[in-house]
Amino acid sequence: MCFATAALIAGGIGAATTAVGTVEGGQATANAANYSAQVARNNAAIANQNADYAIAAGQQKAATESLKNAATMGKIKTAQAASGIDVNTGSAAKVQESAREVGALDTATVLNNAELTAYGYRSNATSFTAQAGLDTLEAEQAPLGADIGAVGTGLSQVSSLGSKWAQFNPGVAKG
Repeated sequence: MCFATAALIAGGIGAATTAVGTVEGGQATANAANYSAQVARNNAAIANQNADYAIAAGQQKAATESLKNAATMGKIKTAQAASGIDVNTGSAAKVQESAREVGALDTATVLNNAELTAYGYRSNATSFTAQAGLDTLEAEQAPLGADIGAVGTGLSQVSSLGSKWAQFNPGVAKG
């Protein structure tokens, strides 16, 4: 009988230990998910900052491009005037107009590229924010799942202990 009692006690301790381990595992999962959620939120903030920096850099580069285009226009007009051409009519005016349009296109391209870069960063920020939401949800659900698992394990072990008790105490089971 001593062996039977020891086996039942060991089974009960094992069930309790498994249940505690399951609960602790759920808390560890929750902690890891909370950490991942915070990392994702940080990454989203960085991506949004990078988008703002891309826009600011693009605006600065566009301003520089615009100044460069103005200097090119000045050189064209000066060269035309030095040649004795009427700079306000005919092909001279068309050359200037064409150069202005190319310059405006270059400036617009720089701004558009900055917008596309910013869009990419903002898309990443959206993905990071969504991941943070999923990780937060996992952190909220992990302890609940672990508690349910611990209860299930406990009930299963108690059932097993009952069977063992009946095995070692045949007279009790009949009565």
